[in-house]
Amino acid sequence: MRTATLQKSDLDRVIDLLSQADYRVIAPQNQPRLEGPDSIDVATFQEVQPGDSHNIGEGLSTTGIKPFLFPKDEPLFAYENRGKKVVLTEVSLDFPKTVILGVRPCDVASVSSLDAVFSDKNAGFNDELFTKRLEKTTFVSYSCTEPDVSCFCTSVGLAPDSDKGSDLHMTELPDGTLHVEVKTEAGEKIAAVIDSLLSGEGDAVARQQAGVVAAEKITRLRDSASLLPWLQDLNNFGDEMWQRLGEKCLGCGACTFECPTCHCFDIVDENSGNKGYRVKFWDSCQFDHFTLHASGHNTRNSQFERYRNRFNCKFKIYEDVFGEKGCVGCGRCIRGCPVNLDITEYMAEVAQKATTSAS
Repeated sequence: MRTATLQKSDLDRVIDLLSQADYRVIAPQNQPRLEGPDSIDVATFQEVQPGDSHNIGEGLSTTGIKPFLFPKDEPLFAYENRGKKVVLTEVSLDFPKTVILGVRPCDVASVSSLDAVFSDKNAGFNDELFTKRLEKTTFVSYSCTEPDVSCFCTSVGLAPDSDKGSDLHMTELPDGTLHVEVKTEAGEKIAAVIDSLLSGEGDAVARQQAGVVAAEKITRLRDSASLLPWLQDLNNFGDEMWQRLGEKCLGCGACTFECPTCHCFDIVDENSGNKGYRVKFWDSCQFDHFTLHASGHNTRNSQFERYRNRFNCKFKIYEDVFGEKGCVGCGRCIRGCPVNLDITEYMAEVAQKATTSAS
């Protein structure tokens, strides 16, 4: 596929050209987290228009791109009780042609993990609310040059310059230019739209070196491959480590809501008088009612059981069931935890336990 050079200063023009080509453009923007003098700007993915500010290439966003494929809440259909009859009405949903611009490698890699859940092609299952959005979405990824202190993508088989799942990939070089790589046919269409801004064949050597330099800046290094044998051993299911985890975890669900691969949802009826909507919305395995049965029995009745499930899901269950990674090492669960529960600390502890038990 094609490679080229793009000036970083032309990213505003890229947004202009994509908008003119009838793409909805999503990019990271700085947003105030608090009002008043103590306000802190954080980067979140938002729809941008020509002339809007953006934060492409300036750091990891606090939120990922999951909401644009799997919204936090969405109506499935409307209903109305008319005497003894219930009338159902389809909800009109829009799936616009979309480009998500400036996606970090960890986030774009997470898309295949979600796709494995929502479109199990072997089983013939297809969640059209997800797959129709995915079909309409093109991913323009952007290599990390300054990984965050919480990042650990190299511990789960990725890298700061990984292009897994990307349609068109950009890497910022030391001279301020962007090395552009077209990866798919969808990426080729984007390259055609911005062709007037592209030049030459890029600098593959500098691009590779930039990836090496960025990877060397990651400080959280874990051996995730060593976790699986220990987790598969049922004798470790009652290990005292899980109890310690449960004593610290609040069960707030922040880790799951900020995670780019967590996909659990619930479906409820939201009533207003004699009518309402059936709504699909994000849920969390860390909530105490997540596995509560109608009988009153809860299969995970304590917080340590719930966190044990999440850890196993990330490093064992997800791969067993879906054949994809359950964790992409973005570190958001670490940054977002109100009690500083660090999943990489327990990865290291499990790896140590695995080494000890093997010796």
